[in-house]
Amino acid sequence: MKKKSVTLYYMTAGWLLLGVIIGGHFLFTSMKPTADVKAKYRTNVHRIWIDELEPGDVTVFHVDQKPIVVWHRDLEEIATAMAQLEPEISREEWSTALTDGTLALEIGADAYTRLEWFIASAVNVDGIGCIVLSKTGDYEGFFDPCQGTHFDLWGRSLKGPGPQSLKVTPAQFSDDRLTVLLDLTEMPKTR
Repeated sequence: MKKKSVTLYYMTAGWLLLGVIIGGHFLFTSMKPTADVKAKYRTNVHRIWIDELEPGDVTVFHVDQKPIVVWHRDLEEIATAMAQLEPEISREEWSTALTDGTLALEIGADAYTRLEWFIASAVNVDGIGCIVLSKTGDYEGFFDPCQGTHFDLWGRSLKGPGPQSLKVTPAQFSDDRLTVLLDLTEMPKTR
């Protein structure tokens, strides 16, 4: 009888030890980072040189199959864009505020730089994903020749079958305004 109880003690201790080992294994493996946490984030930030773009110039840069339109607006284009954004103020009033420098003083250098430069995806994500044409269309902004959608100077869809606006790219300008850092993570690729 004693031999049977000692055997049961050893069997119970063995099962208990096995349970602790298996439990410890699952406890420690659950503390390891999962595959999505271990995956390295691939930054999609690119530096583009904009020092050669004169006011009024529009250029499309192709970065990782993502066409990005960079428009260095002149004073007339900024006045038109502001009149489209706030139609209660006339284009002439905006032009005067730009020419005499009151708008730049009122909003500050960073905000004025964002008025002066328009940077967005050149792909119309509605329809078949055509690259839009710049400085054209009914609103002097952009035009999708494949779908017939007209965009204003802010990339907003105002006329045509496509309701979505162009995707504006997050941008950070260098202090000397020679380069701009663009985050292209959410920007569409050409198909």
